[in-house]
Amino acid sequence: MQQNGTFASYNQTSSSGGSSGSSSTLQAFFSSAKAAVLRGGLNETNTETVNSLLRLMSHISLEELGLDPDMVQDPFLGALKLHLRDSRIKYMRIYEDHTLTFGLFCFPAGATIPLHNHPGMTVFSRLLFGRLRVSAFDWVVQPPEPITEGSGHRAQLVYDATVEASSPPLVLFPASGGNLHEFTAETPCAVLDLLTPPYEPPTRNCTYYRLQRPPMVWPVARSAGGRAPVGPPLPALGEVVELEVFEPPDSFEVVSGLYPGDPVS
Repeated sequence: MQQNGTFASYNQTSSSGGSSGSSSTLQAFFSSAKAAVLRGGLNETNTETVNSLLRLMSHISLEELGLDPDMVQDPFLGALKLHLRDSRIKYMRIYEDHTLTFGLFCFPAGATIPLHNHPGMTVFSRLLFGRLRVSAFDWVVQPPEPITEGSGHRAQLVYDATVEASSPPLVLFPASGGNLHEFTAETPCAVLDLLTPPYEPPTRNCTYYRLQRPPMVWPVARSAGGRAPVGPPLPALGEVVELEVFEPPDSFEVVSGLYPGDPVS
């Protein structure tokens, strides 16, 4: 596991895993986030507001979200309860307006949201149960938006770790904190996610990326097992790589689900 301090200055407390929230913590987090958005204070320069929101987010209980606390100990039981029967990711919307989007992403084991950007956005994410691999990059030089095609966009790997229910929430900003990230579920898991402002195509579109693909190299066979193509090595933390725009495969699909928890307003 690779990890650095990109998020550390904003992650002052550990997550409770759903065991120590009060009945009002979900609403308190949402109200505080909404107020910060409306006064224009939800950014990397306002560390006091960001840290306060991360503390609130870490104490939202699973019960408030309509989830079973037993999911922390047995994420595969959680997958059954959330009806995650195939490879599709489920999104449950809690709230959405022109200023922010708030909801739950529910992942079957092995599901991936490919590397994608968050143009001009601040995003708070908390893993609620299970294990999730998070890899995140920042642009070396911010490319103009919207990016529709082409390659050669340079980005640096700033975060690469497996997070668990006990991990603190993560936050990213428009130009720092890992604005491009990829999620891969090592077990069934759920992520509480608040982003502001929302995606708004075509000017604020979600664009997917991958490492720029060099030609495959076919090594000389050394055994009866034959030859296998050698692809690009995974980048090391801090390494600068070239990213290219791509369309996710048809197997990648996010479907809507019904949010089972407490409403916010």
